[in-house]
Amino acid sequence: MERDTALPGLLDPDGRTGRARVRVGECLVEADLNHITAPHGEAALEPKAMAVLVYLIEHAGAVVSTGELIDAVWRGRPMGDNPVYRCIAQLRRALGDDPREPRYITTVPTKGYRLIAPVEVPGAERRAPPVVPDRRHEPAPAAPASDAPMPTRSPWRPWLRPTLLLLMLCVVALAAWVRHRAPDASVASVAAPVPIAVLPLQAAAHDEAGTALAQSATDVIRHGLARLPGLVVVADTSAAHVPGAAGEARAIGRQLHARYLLRGDVVGVDGRLRVRVQLLDGRSGKLLWSSAPTRPMGELALLRDDIVRGVADVLRQPVATHDTGAIHLDAFAVYLRGQRLLSAAPSDADEAVELFRRATILDPGFARAYQGLGLALVQKAEAAPGPAAGTQAEAAQAFDRALELDPALGEAWVGRALLESEPARAEALFRKGLALAPSDGPGHVRHAQFLFAHARVGEAIEAMERARRIDPLAPELCLTQAFFVMVVRSDVAEHDRLVSQALEINPRLPAALYQLAWSKWEYSGEFAQAARLIEQAIRVEPQSLPARALARNIYLDLGDPAAALAVLGPDPAPLAGMELAQYRGDRKGAAAALAMLTPASWPDGGPQAAKAQAIRDAAIEAGDPAAAVRVLQPVYTFRTGRLPMLSRGFALAYAHTLVLAGDVRGGQTLARETLALVDAHGIGRARHWFSRERAAAFAVLGDDAQVLQELAHSVENGQLYRWWYLAGHDPLYAHLRGDPRFQALDRQATAHRDRQRTLHEAMQREDGVAAARLTEQGETGSVPEIR
Repeated sequence: MERDTALPGLLDPDGRTGRARVRVGECLVEADLNHITAPHGEAALEPKAMAVLVYLIEHAGAVVSTGELIDAVWRGRPMGDNPVYRCIAQLRRALGDDPREPRYITTVPTKGYRLIAPVEVPGAERRAPPVVPDRRHEPAPAAPASDAPMPTRSPWRPWLRPTLLLLMLCVVALAAWVRHRAPDASVASVAAPVPIAVLPLQAAAHDEAGTALAQSATDVIRHGLARLPGLVVVADTSAAHVPGAAGEARAIGRQLHARYLLRGDVVGVDGRLRVRVQLLDGRSGKLLWSSAPTRPMGELALLRDDIVRGVADVLRQPVATHDTGAIHLDAFAVYLRGQRLLSAAPSDADEAVELFRRATILDPGFARAYQGLGLALVQKAEAAPGPAAGTQAEAAQAFDRALELDPALGEAWVGRALLESEPARAEALFRKGLALAPSDGPGHVRHAQFLFAHARVGEAIEAMERARRIDPLAPELCLTQAFFVMVVRSDVAEHDRLVSQALEINPRLPAALYQLAWSKWEYSGEFAQAARLIEQAIRVEPQSLPARALARNIYLDLGDPAAALAVLGPDPAPLAGMELAQYRGDRKGAAAALAMLTPASWPDGGPQAAKAQAIRDAAIEAGDPAAAVRVLQPVYTFRTGRLPMLSRGFALAYAHTLVLAGDVRGGQTLARETLALVDAHGIGRARHWFSRERAAAFAVLGDDAQVLQELAHSVENGQLYRWWYLAGHDPLYAHLRGDPRFQALDRQATAHRDRQRTLHEAMQREDGVAAARLTEQGETGSVPEIR
């Protein structure tokens, strides 16, 4: 066993290393086997992941930095994009740990990781991390000389027990004094930012003015608390989804992952404003503090400061001093309308721009209104990139004005980062802004997108996790993180878990239904479940062309072309019917459907290359492969340098076309380059993840034995999408169709398709019975079948 996995206390009486077994919480860790047995199941770890866990166990209770782990486990050698994060994520999955409510490994922001679960070595006393000393920096004890005399009884040993007893009494007395002087332990400050949720304050008057007043008071208090450096404030988009007035505090705390809750109501009478608030413990529901400050209506900012100071005192947080001036209530109400419009419908940026402009007219000193204006202009420029230059310049002026009024407005610094073209400068602006506004959930999302675009995907996932802690009930964030996970690790189970979390938040979210359906179809071969999910998505959003196109593909893989045609509607566009033409073997018709495509609009992406294959196949039928080269070459040129992994399927179809047209060297060179690309990106993913791409590359290179081996891996992995084309139409494999090994694989794939079709039919019958029962009971919400 390597030194990386040597555990303390695991030596036998003769000093030899025994079996590396240790219990961490409810999990049994077998370090020498790289194996964990947890209540939810067993897991095999990569050696480096186990080495990270062992190091955390050895220093249980202490905060271990990322750099320290790299020095200890990787011997200081950088190994790609954040290898520590990847190992920690693998450990959390194996241990069954939730990073938002950790029971095993907690993240200490900007510092590192800490093992918080109790550790027990078989045969040794149970030990909990907080009392384990960290001896990393202590000198090693000197080894005794071989001829040293046996130790004798110490002369002070008779005094040992009385001394220890006196020491224990002193400790007890000190603990009692601390308990007497310190506030309730439930509000003790900790190193990590403490999550707090400000629930929507209730309006005493349920008219438009009362509602606007309550919304304004809620927002200014939330923003004021967000400036306390030790707090992270749950986003209003999540807080608004819980019953703020009547909900049980502990249930709300669990739902929002909030340690504390602030709730109350707002009363405006005779020109005076009163806000009654309660600070609750989100774990116990205990009332920690309450207040009902009253001030003149024009002093909402001072009333906010009263409440923020009160919360800060109870939670022992330093108060960030700032003076943003008086709050103009009319301007603030208009600003909030713009914010809601921008977050709910980003496509309505034009209307939001006018609302923010109006807010700045009503209150020229309103920094947040200028920041909102800048963000709305950025989104407007993103939606219409043609005339974007002038819009971006106006956005920059808005952000600059916001920072002139309030230099500590972190959201405005993030806005400036969105306009920065130089990556290092943009990164500096992001970090400055998010340090000033750590509760800026949209800012963390933008930072994650920036990191992803610059191939720093491990950091992008961390940024997205921060955004999800701030906005835990935003299903769209689950979908983005799920996408990142697939791009990084091809971890289908984690991807599907995150998408399922989005559906738990919103069971009718079309994007989540679509994304999970795609996963079941392409990644797992669960065609029946994929069909059921995409049918649900179409019921929710009947006009969605992408959903109907995915349903078409799934039905073809189920061997049901009639359903594939029906789901496209009565008058489908030619491009939508291209795959159906391929299914029927109509090569000329399939290619004709692509006549209007330009190189910039060519839709093939990832492993899917149906359009390029259609062009190649029609040219083969016409006896003119060079015609296909003339069509596909501009597409290949346009895509050169644009994330080649996204064009890997197209590149392989184009490589085969080059070979058919006589450019054998060029086609095989492109095939080898694509093979090397997928092999490099396959490291750290599920085994044989790119087997379909590898099979195509080896087919171009003429290595039939390797082709059959890769196709066997594809069948084993359930990657059977478009098998009907591969086995029945693809010219790459025409010479193998008489091979018994190929025929055996085709029989396996066909049997899988038949089982999935039978299962889908059973699911449809179940859904029909359930819908009939709802109709009989007079229930609403049942939806018709899509075909």
